[in-house]
Amino acid sequence: MGVTRAALSKAKTFPSPTTHQAWWVVTWLAVAFGIFIRCWHLGSKSIWFDEGYTAWLVSHSPAEIIRLIRADTAPPLYYLLLHGWTALFGRSEAALRSLSAVFSIMTLFLAIGIARRMLPNPAAIAAVAWAMSLSFMQLWYAQEARGYAMMAFLAVAAFDCVQRHLAARDRRWLMVLPILFAAAMYTHNMMAPYVMGILLGWLVLPSEHSFSRRIAEILAVTAIAGLLYLPWAIAGLPEQMEMIRHGFWADPLNHGTFFSILFSLAGVKSYWSAANVLDPFHLRIADGNCPVIIAAVLLGISAITSILFQRGPRRRAAIGLLLAALFPPLFVALYSIVRTPLFIDKLFVPSATLLPIFAMLPLGMRLSGLPRLLAWIGAGLLLFMSGVTLVGYQKEGNKEDWRDAAATVAQLPADHRLIIFIANDGQLPFDYYYPYRRGDEATGVPGGFFDLNPPRTMRRAIKSGDLDSLKSRLDTGHYDQIVLLLAHQGWGDPNQLATELIRSRFRLAGHAEFYDVAVQWYSNPRPGDLSAFPTQR
Repeated sequence: MGVTRAALSKAKTFPSPTTHQAWWVVTWLAVAFGIFIRCWHLGSKSIWFDEGYTAWLVSHSPAEIIRLIRADTAPPLYYLLLHGWTALFGRSEAALRSLSAVFSIMTLFLAIGIARRMLPNPAAIAAVAWAMSLSFMQLWYAQEARGYAMMAFLAVAAFDCVQRHLAARDRRWLMVLPILFAAAMYTHNMMAPYVMGILLGWLVLPSEHSFSRRIAEILAVTAIAGLLYLPWAIAGLPEQMEMIRHGFWADPLNHGTFFSILFSLAGVKSYWSAANVLDPFHLRIADGNCPVIIAAVLLGISAITSILFQRGPRRRAAIGLLLAALFPPLFVALYSIVRTPLFIDKLFVPSATLLPIFAMLPLGMRLSGLPRLLAWIGAGLLLFMSGVTLVGYQKEGNKEDWRDAAATVAQLPADHRLIIFIANDGQLPFDYYYPYRRGDEATGVPGGFFDLNPPRTMRRAIKSGDLDSLKSRLDTGHYDQIVLLLAHQGWGDPNQLATELIRSRFRLAGHAEFYDVAVQWYSNPRPGDLSAFPTQR
């Protein structure tokens, strides 16, 4: 036939125009699905605890947002942007969440751009696009009125900018980096490890730029970004860090939590009770952690293949990407062990964007025969499990149902009624849905959310003295009805001090339970109207 081995090798590496075009169709189908799933039912679920805080905060003026946010754990940039966004589009659930959806969609396009530079194979790029579109973590925070989708966008944009700068002969991309780094730091304090991870990747990523030039440019970019961030570092950061050290809610880190979160960043989580989607295939997985274990094995194989079995620029590209993706969770894990527990999954949404790219790197290698087949089997298995996880998330990933809780309270009579929130931050999502009526009063433990100025999140009732404010209210004898709303009680009142106090003075008349929110209503020991309301579930 006259076909040389070199020609066959080239044919395997560079697909025909028809095949190339077909894979790009697959890629854009993935993008279309990713956009659709991020916007689908955007406002269908009730806002939850943290989103209630967002909705309340962005209702203030920009100057007031900056003042109030000092009593929280994040800088003000996301809230300032959302304030302007809601001025244009309103304050419905969908409007509040749509800014995150936009950031997530833009991140999807950036990630595909990164994949195009790192993966010469259009089939591998298509696999990355589907991994991004199926990622439950990206969907989760694309549909949440919080700043985590914006964090992912800024981190991925910064990595993309570093890649572009290292490939360019001029310094035009270098001018953008300080702005991206400063914006990241003004979005969330936990973006500092991501800035460090990207800077480490900058040192490793392949380029004709000398090491000394990289060091000089990194110092210059860091200095400019630091100057831009300096106002908040002086005026807001110290107070926030002090509050985090003394009152953050994360549990102490253990190896189970570490590995579960780490490998869920690849798009796989143990939503396996909802994985009855496997029943038609007659597949049953007894161990609930099995998906995470499989994801761990696949990522380990990907790391070994991409780093140990490659040389030169491709190895350096893989290491640079891995540094940007994994340095932040490893850094936060170490900080959680030696200082304050902070290791929670939502801090690592940027990693959930970069790790799927890393997982698909073997598909871009010059493999043939069995290794190539195994690489595609592994990628296919990871995509399959990501899809099943996404189905599980859609079935199980509910938000606290403050909408129905508020509707239940609205059906109760409001004469001389005290509404109590445990934890007290629950007043914010409740207020979003509930129109207060004449006779309603509200408080919480250890006090009402608005008792302090500025109000502080993450307040707890640990000892009896923390109920003094509530006791003083009850001692007035003014209230015929008590409505208790319970959410995050394990954090806000772990010993159920407030519940015991109320039950010692009032009679339980009924209760209703919704997803992660419970409503209990009480009356005085004397006969009252509340007894007419049946217990609900």
